[in-house]
Amino acid sequence: MEWQKDYNTGITSIDEQHQKLCHMTSKLDAAMDSDEVNQMMGQILKELVEYVKFHFTDEEKIMKNLSFPDLERHKKLHKDLVTQVANILVDIKNGKDISALELVVFLQKWLIGHIVGEDKKIGDYFYR
Repeated sequence: MEWQKDYNTGITSIDEQHQKLCHMTSKLDAAMDSDEVNQMMGQILKELVEYVKFHFTDEEKIMKNLSFPDLERHKKLHKDLVTQVANILVDIKNGKDISALELVVFLQKWLIGHIVGEDKKIGDYFYR
């Protein structure tokens, strides 16, 4: 998954964090070629969840400081993703066979959809 200029919100810290998230999902994609894909997937997902929590906290702080009007709904979208990924981690830990490809596609679609459909609104609000 390559970062594209169209994904930029115009807020440097958010854009840098989004780029790191894109890199992490690419790392997960690359893990699919490993013989130990489930173990690697679980490890990368744990790292991803930790970074996502940091990113969401930082992004929400920025939105709060901007008095972003859609903050509460945006926070719910963040919480919903963390819950979904945490449930996937539990499934992996319990030995459930999770399709790495489906997981990667889900995360990439969610990330890009969220950035383009939601996070760019933060930049638009900031630069209005």
